[in-house]
Amino acid sequence: MNKYFQVLKNTFEEYFVYRLNFFLWRVRSFALLLSLFFFWSALFSGRENLFGYQKSQILTYTLGIAVLRGIVLGNRSGDLAGVIRSGEAANMLLRPLGFFKYWFTRDLADKALNALFIIFEFWLLIALFKPPILIQTDPIYLVGFFIFCLLALILFFIINMIFGMSGFWLIDVWSVRFLFMAIFLEFLSGAFFPLDVLPPIFLKVLQFTPFPYLVYFPLKIWLGQAQSSQMILGLLVTGFWAVVFYWLLKNIWKKGLKAYDVPGR
Repeated sequence: MNKYFQVLKNTFEEYFVYRLNFFLWRVRSFALLLSLFFFWSALFSGRENLFGYQKSQILTYTLGIAVLRGIVLGNRSGDLAGVIRSGEAANMLLRPLGFFKYWFTRDLADKALNALFIIFEFWLLIALFKPPILIQTDPIYLVGFFIFCLLALILFFIINMIFGMSGFWLIDVWSVRFLFMAIFLEFLSGAFFPLDVLPPIFLKVLQFTPFPYLVYFPLKIWLGQAQSSQMILGLLVTGFWAVVFYWLLKNIWKKGLKAYDVPGR
């Protein structure tokens, strides 16, 4: 346990070495939050309801996006492909650390630091604009929200690691990762807007994929808009995809190690 605590500590120290990079990342995230906040505020100008949402609900969802972007989608395992391509992964394999545990610990450090900044950003936005937001107090919804956040965190980590493993075979991993993560995954996860503003058939199909359970569904639970039957379906679908992706990850890892060739190391 102490060795993973040291990994956590070292990851924090890296952020303080490259403070500008992290600061610019948080500025980008806060700018996105503000743009979504102003967009929905403008749409609800003079309206009580829109797309089946009240203003307080949609603004709560928008603020929730910032939370889950930092805690669920925040990561350091996105560096894995570059580490593999550089040959550094060969050195890591010689250390007395579990490879996946190492990257998961680094991800936790990133999420923890993001959470600290999110608290400040929330305070700033609420102090400046005083938006109407919903505070969930029902223990069933609160427990459901935290369970699905934990599942989303684990699921995203596995998906992210699978993409990182592409570094065993691909030279240019960044473009593939950007297209999938920044466009496809974030759009389908509801990280820009609630997915139920789209045609119903779209969501009916999407609910059997892992993507809406990363952001959209946990926030629907927070809003108290998820039924028990939907939660059960969500648990089954999320569990199914977690098992499938984990099996895929382990097999890609085994094949990648066999194909890994690092001259001079």
